[in-house]
Amino acid sequence: MLLALAKRAEETRLDWQAGRAAVRARGETPHRNEAFAHHIQANLCLLTAITAADLPATFRIHDTTLSTDPVTAAQQLRDLALPYDRHGPIEATHEAARQAYREAFAEPITAQEQQYVDLLAALTPARRDKVIAAAEVRASHPRP
Repeated sequence: MLLALAKRAEETRLDWQAGRAAVRARGETPHRNEAFAHHIQANLCLLTAITAADLPATFRIHDTTLSTDPVTAAQQLRDLALPYDRHGPIEATHEAARQAYREAFAEPITAQEQQYVDLLAALTPARRDKVIAAAEVRASHPRP
């Protein structure tokens, strides 16, 4: 049951990310939509199930001992669940838009852009997400 919930949580995350890529490919600014809400709800269900299961400290799935921390255990389950997916790539419905998006930016990055990449890579994931969100807001509301 936990693996099924983890798989669904990971599928919703991939679906949400694929939708964001498709929106970007159309030149629009991504926003939180129903796919995002579904992704959050699936993760909350997974966390609630892990907490309610009250698993022993030595509980193992596919040679992986789950952490006693529900958030870490949820990530472990999502990592375990997706490789066993037989449905193919979730991005298939957005593949044309994703390819168009990649081709639009096929030119090699400049030295200045590489500096931005290095700066972003040095940040923690939370800070990096905050910087990217701020850049998206600024791009959607340019200053005169």
